[in-house]
This record gives sequence, structure tokens and C-alpha cells, in this order.
Amino acid sequence: MIETAQQLIQESLKDQKKLYARDRREAIYKLMDYYAGDNTAQYIEDRFSADAFREVPVSEFNVTRRMIDRMSRIYTLGATRNVSDQYDKMTFKKPHKMKHMEKMTRLVGTIATQVVFKQAPHPHFNYNPVYYFDAYFDTDPFTPYAITYPMVQNVYDVSDVTKLSYCYWDDMHYIIYDQDGNATFEQDHNYGVMPFVFTHREHHLNEFFVTGAYDICAANEQINILLTEASLGMRFQMFGQYVIEGMYEEEKIMRAGSSEIMVIPEPARMDIKSPKANVRDAIDLVKAILDLTAQNNHLWITFAEDGTSDRPSSGIALKIKDLERFEDYQDDVELWEMYEHELYRVEKIIAEANGIKLPDEMGLKFHEPDYPISAQDQIAVDTFMLSNNLITQKDLMLKYNKHLTEKEAEKLVNENKEVNAEGTEEAGQERSVFNRLLTQTPAT
Repeated sequence: MIETAQQLIQESLKDQKKLYARDRREAIYKLMDYYAGDNTAQYIEDRFSADAFREVPVSEFNVTRRMIDRMSRIYTLGATRNVSDQYDKMTFKKPHKMKHMEKMTRLVGTIATQVVFKQAPHPHFNYNPVYYFDAYFDTDPFTPYAITYPMVQNVYDVSDVTKLSYCYWDDMHYIIYDQDGNATFEQDHNYGVMPFVFTHREHHLNEFFVTGAYDICAANEQINILLTEASLGMRFQMFGQYVIEGMYEEEKIMRAGSSEIMVIPEPARMDIKSPKANVRDAIDLVKAILDLTAQNNHLWITFAEDGTSDRPSSGIALKIKDLERFEDYQDDVELWEMYEHELYRVEKIIAEANGIKLPDEMGLKFHEPDYPISAQDQIAVDTFMLSNNLITQKDLMLKYNKHLTEKEAEKLVNENKEVNAEGTEEAGQERSVFNRLLTQTPAT
């Protein structure tokens, strides 16, 4: 009896976990759809009758992408990684890949980034995001020892009719299996670690997976519903609804367009009723939803009709207005510094497995966004920093030319010094000759 009870409990737990995994997968797909703006009408169709969509098209405004992109500012100006010239060549894809990883982490909550080593056309790393995966844990509930996830299918290849495939990764093995659970490919990668780095939008609470931007997605869904209802209200308010009083339902009415005459029997009476749709209230509610959602995510928004959207503000005013968001940015910098070092640790292990030696440590610096200041104030700040030996001319060159490396910046500074020195000498010689001509005594 006890064994039967234990089996029932285990089966119940498995079923519950499967339901949880399915709900999480569907929620992630919904987040991805709203970020991409792809077929979001499917999520609000059940709120309306089928005939309503014949009157007006469903509203599909993309608010999610705008907010997620504004929240993702760690890699807006990029980051400087001081490792080696070889590492810079191997990670030429990393800057734009990390921008995408940050946005997807903000959206989904927790993603896995696979570090892939490629030999052609030259040794380099690639970074593949995995948005949905199942994690398996041992004693540490926050550190998975293995993951599985569905592989990307060739959905646009009409000739591809292969079954859905899945991947399994742990610290030693890589397995591909089909939807029936049959292994189709097995390989030992011998890295000793999973070639994945897990990024979370914030620290764990009580489980490994962190909640995504469901508040933004829900606000986007509610806004689409409100705007669709407002469009329906405006249509009925403009054209009205035909109403006939004093007529039996069995009697037929002949009607064919606005240029035709409608005949109704005596003593029936036809009228047009227009609902009192207050579109202004719907718009105000949309603005309130947007404003509240933005504030909850350390953002601020302005509306065109407020008269302040095109009003220029000073850098100090913008910094004060953006103070809460800047503090949130400072907290996120520490989190992403940790992810960067975890990523480098995996890169170093994979590189050594392929015969490439990388340094033990990586220097890292995120470029913080600057608030606009006047040219005169910028010159004063740069002059003060140089005169007090807080920065060098090479640092200024890197500041205004972020695509340069440190060696290229130093070389360019030295070349500019030589060119400017030559120009100064030529100008001095011209002035000396001119002065001699002025002071020369004319012959009598």
C-alpha cells in the first residue's frame, strides 16, 4: 500500500512538473511573439466575437519591443575586453551578439547562451541563444548539471519533413534525439563543463528560472484590446446601428446597398442608433497603462500631445530625470560583469580543448552612456582631466573613436603629434620671415 502511494505521488509530481514546463514554454512563446510583433491577434481574438473583426481590423501595436530595447542599455555603447589580439579576432561576433542576449534576457527572464567554436574561415567563437530549455538539477537547485531543448527546425523548407529533434548537453556528452526519445547522434565533447552560460534579468528568488517581462506583455495585450474596442466604438458611432420597431421577425426585408431603397411594412419604423463611445477615455486609459508600466520598469515616457516631447532639456535635467533608471543601470552592470567573466571562463576552456591558449584573466570595462553637455563644458572637462593626469591623450582618442584598439589609438596620437609639430614649425618660420620683412629698412 505504501509503495502504491509513493508511485501515485511520484506520478502526480511528474504530471505537475510537465504542466508547469508546458505553461512556461507557452508563456515564452507569447513573449517572443509580442516582442517580434508576430501574429499577436491570436491572443485577443477570444475577447471579441467573430463578426467584430469584419467591422475593423484588430489592433497589433508593438509596445513590448520599445520598452525592452530601452531597458537594455548595458551594451548600448559596447564593452572593452582586454585579453589579447588573438581573442579579439576570435570574438568579432561577440559585441552585437551580447546586445541581443541582453534584450532577450530582459524579455524572457532566463536564457542559455551556447558558446560554439568554429574553425572556418578562421578560429572564432559563435554564440547561440536558447530561449526555452528544460534544466536538470542535482544538489544545487540553482546550478543545472544538464539541459535539453528543442532544436531549430527548417520551418520554411517545404521539402523538410523530418521529425522534431531535441538536444541534450551535460559536462561531457552531447546527444541529439527525436520526439520519440530515440538517440540519433551522440558525441563526447570532453570540455568538462557545459558550453553554456545562463543569464538572468535579476537575481534568483526561489527557483532557477527568473520571471520575464510579463507585465509589459500584459500591458501590450490590454492596450491592443482597448484600441480595438475604441475602433469598433468609433465605427458604430459614425455609421450607427439600424433598428426596426413594430415588425415581425418572419417578414423579409429587401436591401442592397446605400443607393437602394429599403422597403419595410406598415406600421414598422426604422431608426439608426449611435452608441455614445467616449474614445478620449479609452486613450487616457491607454496612456495610464503605458505610464504605470514604464515606471515599474524604471522608464519614463512622454506623449506628443503633452507638448513636452519635442522640448530640449539640458544634460543635468535629463540626468536628474533619469536618476532612478541610472541607479538600476549601475546594479545591472555588476550582474553582467559576472556573466562576462563566466562566459570568458567557458571560452577559455573550449579554446584550450582546441589547442588555443588564452590568458587567465580578462580586463573588462562597460562604456556608460553620456548625457549631453555643451561643447564648451566638454572641453573644460577634458582639459581638467588631462592637466591633472587623470586620463591620457590615448584615453581621449578612444573616447571619441570607440572602434579603435589601444595600440591603434596610441599610434594615431603619436602621428597627430608629429603632423601638428610640423605645422607649428612651418607657421613659426613663416612668421619669422614676415617679421624680418616688416622690420627691414627700405633702401634710399
